[in-house]
Order: sequence, then structure tokens, then C-alpha cells
Amino acid sequence: MKQAFLLGTAAIVLGLSAGQAWSAEATVAPADVAQQPQRPLGPPPGVGNGLEGTQTEAPAKRDEPNIIIVPQPQARPSDAPKLQDRTNTLLGETEILDIPLGEIPNYRESMRNIVEDLATYAHARNPKFVVVTRGGFDLLSWSRREFDLEQVKKDPMAKSNMGAVMPLGMTMRRYLQRVDGVILNGQLCAPLRVPQDDLAGMMKQGVKFLSIEHCRDEQIGTQALQAAQRVGIVAHVDTDAEDLFAKVPRKRPVPENAGNVQSLADAKNMLVMTESHSFSDREDWIESMRANNYDVLVTDGFFRGNQSLTKDDVHRLKFKELGARRLVLARINVGLAEDERFYFKREWRPGQPSWIRAFDSDQPGAYVVEYWNPAWKAIIGKYFAGIMELGFDGIVVDGVEAYRRWEFMTPIDSKKRD
Repeated sequence: MKQAFLLGTAAIVLGLSAGQAWSAEATVAPADVAQQPQRPLGPPPGVGNGLEGTQTEAPAKRDEPNIIIVPQPQARPSDAPKLQDRTNTLLGETEILDIPLGEIPNYRESMRNIVEDLATYAHARNPKFVVVTRGGFDLLSWSRREFDLEQVKKDPMAKSNMGAVMPLGMTMRRYLQRVDGVILNGQLCAPLRVPQDDLAGMMKQGVKFLSIEHCRDEQIGTQALQAAQRVGIVAHVDTDAEDLFAKVPRKRPVPENAGNVQSLADAKNMLVMTESHSFSDREDWIESMRANNYDVLVTDGFFRGNQSLTKDDVHRLKFKELGARRLVLARINVGLAEDERFYFKREWRPGQPSWIRAFDSDQPGAYVVEYWNPAWKAIIGKYFAGIMELGFDGIVVDGVEAYRRWEFMTPIDSKKRD
């Protein structure tokens, strides 16, 4: 079956030329999409500026908005030293980046900036578009590391003004205003949980929490669903320890909701089903996701990672089996590059381009990236714009906790760097 690539103008938004479809098959845009006027989205930053790993496009109009704001980098991507050339080894295979303490970046703030820029772009196009992160609870407030990093960078000769120092634990209000919700990983069925007081405090500030629970057995899963309902968390519960999301864990959600779901506030339950490789074809996968009554469906915009869904596919998924409306969110990973995605080039590997830094040992086919790099942000911007063109109700920003890897490799405690 011939597949349409992200529908009409989205092919241009995502920076692909006519010869860069997922396969040798021709791309066909539905007639109703072809008749729609083009929306001046503007190219994401990095397009046409010669950055490594980006496509070169025709110059854009200067008044067209960027999706992700890209500050002037301190060093050109091509000048960045290779990871193995600027590291020393500590405790066996643990690599510590040889960066002076006063020059260590705030990796958390860089991730907040990406999420904020995506949300700002999305809400300008559609105020009801939902932006949720998977993980990243620590991004909601000013952390101990960030506080200590500011102290390290402070000029010791400068006059101290305690009123100008951001207090430890201060809520990052601008970030909260951009994010519609946070998906917790194992809040009810895992030992590493967000402290209940911290969770309750953020709930009082209006943060909507969802959770993904991989429980040991069905009985514990049922208890987790009941606990989630009591505290107001919308939960996906299964017994899959491998985090695959390849099937519907329960035919009927708990609690089941017959009403329309127009926002996260209306949702009572959630289904995450992003893995499609085990399905014989795209239609089989879509039907498996459609034929249930879950309020929130988190899926992938691509079948088997590289075959784009169509706008009609997404529309069908927006209705529960009983006919009521639900929210359909697409997953996008901003912290890792995945080799089966449309943007990934066959010749890419760690160091080429320079912002791809290493293989990810936990996920086959995934690569650690400098997520703050302009070239990578350009790719994410194009990906995000294409998802919106397909008509999804929102996005789940995955990979936001990529900052932890970089923080581990740049300890602030100088004793750990010796």
C-alpha cells in the first residue's frame, strides 16, 4: 500500500525532498489535504544554515517563526572535540568529561528550553494542543545541582546579593505554564517513586500527573489502578517488565468512562501502545488501538518507526469503541536519535555528525545526542511540526531525562573529578 508522508505541506515542513520518502513507493496526499491552504510554519532553526546533519533548503522568509529558539552556540558543532578525546576514565567505564567546573552547562535548563519552545509553538497554532513529558519531574523546580552550579560559577569578588539568588526548590513557573502534564515512571508499582509530599505540592500548583506502571502481576496491577484513582493520577498499568507497549493490557479500562474526553482533566484512564513491529500491517495495529474505550491513547506517529500514519488514521483513533471522543497523543524522543526514523541517515554514527556522541546501551538502534545542539533541535522541530499536521491532540515528549547522563559525566564535586 502506498503511504502518504505526513500529509501535504508537512513533507516540506519536515525538510524532505520528493526523493526522500521512507521507501521507493510514491507518496500520495489525500485530496482534502491537498486543497487546504499552506500554513506558513517557517523552517525550524538549522535548516539551510549548513549545520551538520541537516538538509539544505531554500532560504526562508525572515518573518517566519522558528519552532525551537536556538541561541548562538559557544562552539561550532564541527569544532566540538570527540567524546573520547576530552574524557578521562573514573571507576572503570565511567567517563567524566574534562570540563572546568565554571564552564559546565546547566543541562536541565537546556532541556526545559526545548520543551518550552515546542509547547509555545504548539499552543500558538492550537491552544488546546496537549504537551506532556514522560519523566522529568525534577525539571519542575530549581534543583540542588543547579543551585550549586550557580554558586560555582559566581564571581567570588562580586558583591553578594542574597535576594538575587534563586532559592533551592523554587518552582519553575514558566516551565509549568507550558507543560500540560507529566507522566511518572512507576509511581505505584516501583520502589523509586516521587516523594508523596513533592507530588502533592505540584498537584496543588495545577500539574496534571499520569503514570506508567509495570506491575509484577494482575492483582498488584488492580491495586495500582485503585491507588491511582484515589490520588487523581491517570494510569497505564500492565505486567510488561520490558517497557515495550506492544499490546492492549486490558480490554476494558479501569475505571471505564463513557463520556467525551476533551482535555486531560476529563481523562480517567490511559493506554500506551507505541510498539508496532509485532503487527502484520498498519491496519492491524490501528484497529488494535482503536477497538477499546481508553480515554487517552499514547502512540507513535509512524508504523514500525518509519511509515507515517495518515490524517485519516489519526482521526479514527480519536474515538473510543463506544463512540465517545478521546485524546490521541504522539510520542517523540528529544533525548535520543533513533536509527529507524525518517531523519536518520545511513552513514550516521557516533562522531559523524559530531552531535551524535555514543550508542545508547539500553536501547538498540538509539544514539546519545547533544540535545542542545542546533542541528538536532532543527530535526526535532521538523518532526514536531509534522506530528501537528497529522492532527494529533498532543505530544508526549520522551527522553527529557537525558540530562541525567550528562550531569553524571560532569560532577560538580571536584573530588569526584580527580
